[in-house]
Amino acid sequence: MRRTDLKQKLELGPCFGTFLKLPRPEIVDILALAGFDFVVCDMEHAQVTEGEAREVIRACVAADLPVVVRLPEPVQGLVNRLLEAGATGIQMPRLKSGMDTSRLHSMMHFPPFGTRSFGNANIPGGYGSVPIPQYLEQESARVLTIGQFETREMEQPCEPMFDGLDVAFIGPMDLSIDLGVPGNFNDPAVQRRIIEIEKAAAKTGTIMGAFAGTMEEVQRYLRAGYRYLAVSGDISLFSKGAKSLISQLRETYEESLTHK
Repeated sequence: MRRTDLKQKLELGPCFGTFLKLPRPEIVDILALAGFDFVVCDMEHAQVTEGEAREVIRACVAADLPVVVRLPEPVQGLVNRLLEAGATGIQMPRLKSGMDTSRLHSMMHFPPFGTRSFGNANIPGGYGSVPIPQYLEQESARVLTIGQFETREMEQPCEPMFDGLDVAFIGPMDLSIDLGVPGNFNDPAVQRRIIEIEKAAAKTGTIMGAFAGTMEEVQRYLRAGYRYLAVSGDISLFSKGAKSLISQLRETYEESLTHK
């Protein structure tokens, strides 16, 4: 079955996603209907079990909504199962060295490019119906390897960290905290590190990505050529919508009193 290829879509232009922290198929359906290009199922900070992540992935596959899973620490068996369930990619936080990148890339790719073990009794493999050579080629082309840059510590020179990465993702809040200026994204130290990462990504042809909490941040990243943008999250969207609604209800009530 032909499905949306997020890697190809990123080559064409910016893609907008959001973090999914509520592991419900209904949330997936709502985000798909809203028109998001992808979601990031957050197993690093949200209370999401492997079983729940698999349910989210299955719902995303059904809705043709590419899903990346952010793991606190990639483990080969878990990476296998998530990709075989239909996850589009794996996102690794706190990337610090080329060895971190190499380890993640290896887990996600079959030999001779990596150490991922073979299994095709799954959705991407058509439950064994896709010819093995075709399945191996498709998986290598399909999966996205995403590394987060958000720490003071970073290997120098940093270019080897980008070898094997499809997307270099800036985590601005963690980066600012690690550099001692919590929440100050405009601090010179934070900006110097971001520019350093952008220059290295430009040299290696790596797509840039970031988390954006405001439209101003989205505009800044778009102007800089970023293409993988995770904007807000399901809990934040629900919170803002609920606050907006109750504010409108109270205003409506107060207006009704003046017309009595």
